[in-house]
Amino acid sequence: AASVAKVTSAQESSHAQCAETASSDAESSSFEPPDLVALVRNKCVLFDNSAGAECDAEDAKRCGSDVDSIASTSPGSSLLCIDCELPDGLAVANNCYGRCLVATKPFKEGQCVYSQCTTRGSAVEYLIRVRQGASVMTYSMDTVNSVKDVNSDLRKLYTFDGFTNHGCEPNVLSIDGDDTPESLSYDMVAVRDIDIGEEILVDYATFEYECDGHQIDKCLCGSSKCRGNMRGFKHLTLDEKIEIMPHADFALVEKFVAETPNLSFVDYTHCLPGSIDVVQHGDEWEMVAAKPIRAGELLFRNTSTVVTDEDFKFVVRLRDQATLAVAGKHFLHREGYMEFLGFDSFMQHSCDPNVVQTYVSMTDYEIHARRGIKLGETITCDYTTLHNLFTGAKLVPVMSFTCRCGSACCLGEIHC
Repeated sequence: AASVAKVTSAQESSHAQCAETASSDAESSSFEPPDLVALVRNKCVLFDNSAGAECDAEDAKRCGSDVDSIASTSPGSSLLCIDCELPDGLAVANNCYGRCLVATKPFKEGQCVYSQCTTRGSAVEYLIRVRQGASVMTYSMDTVNSVKDVNSDLRKLYTFDGFTNHGCEPNVLSIDGDDTPESLSYDMVAVRDIDIGEEILVDYATFEYECDGHQIDKCLCGSSKCRGNMRGFKHLTLDEKIEIMPHADFALVEKFVAETPNLSFVDYTHCLPGSIDVVQHGDEWEMVAAKPIRAGELLFRNTSTVVTDEDFKFVVRLRDQATLAVAGKHFLHREGYMEFLGFDSFMQHSCDPNVVQTYVSMTDYEIHARRGIKLGETITCDYTTLHNLFTGAKLVPVMSFTCRCGSACCLGEIHC
């Protein structure tokens, strides 16, 4: 099962635990497959074994030993076979846990490692035929190599990246493309430089709600961020969910919201004010100007949500990614209640801010520019001044941090 990755040397014994059970090596061949297997590139067809047919010795040379073993052990069945091409720069290899995916050329941070389209289907066992140049490798696959779909009984039937192993600290991010009931396309993008010979490892929790067929009771990835095991997004702690939520498949986040009490979902993907944008820097979000803004100009009006339960949380969707807004970090605290501001909860602090917030009711407020703001400039407010002067409700400080805004009037320690 694959979608995201972390890197360690293929020779190190401290590799992430492989979700792939070792099996006999597939044989390399430049021959065409036997008539028994009809293959269409990037499409699925049936390996017809309805008569209990078995590959003979010559067929095994063409198909590979894995095909022979499945054909001989599954009489009367029909096996799905998926033809694919192994991208340049990658190789299917073996480590001490079984098969793995390794880099055969360097990749730079931000570079697309490969693009792929995964078929959805009901198959529990299936075949893949992997081409790379003149080489042809045929492998048997099962639930170790596929992923249970979040919203249906189908599985995502991975091809070569079904051999990608798990690591708790990913180095590749899966960017989803077209998503249909039949298939899912995605790009795998490096989040740090990858050297030749390093293994591609994936954080299963970013795309599996519950590991079905390849859960890991004891993770051996060796990362300082190792979570100890891997059973899927559902079984992570809340802090672990928050950490990977911006990189997780959104279907997982939606299911988590639906199953969790005291949790609400807010989608700002297509309804941000035209003057601003919310962008991600690392694991943090910040608000930036989407156009040049004049001094005194109104950026937007907004209405906060009153919250009285300290345990209540919001899942906020921005740019097709999600993050968690919680009372201790994203709410304004008043006497007797709290306010969730929404998308501008991610506005950064400055002791010399470029905007000011003015309340016109208990929950309605306006944001005006204190000075000219350039396109792309970070929009900042002074957290210590967010009192509601309309009602007289004071800000109740519940957190503190050291400010590094760098302004001449910086207060240093901020209590808000």
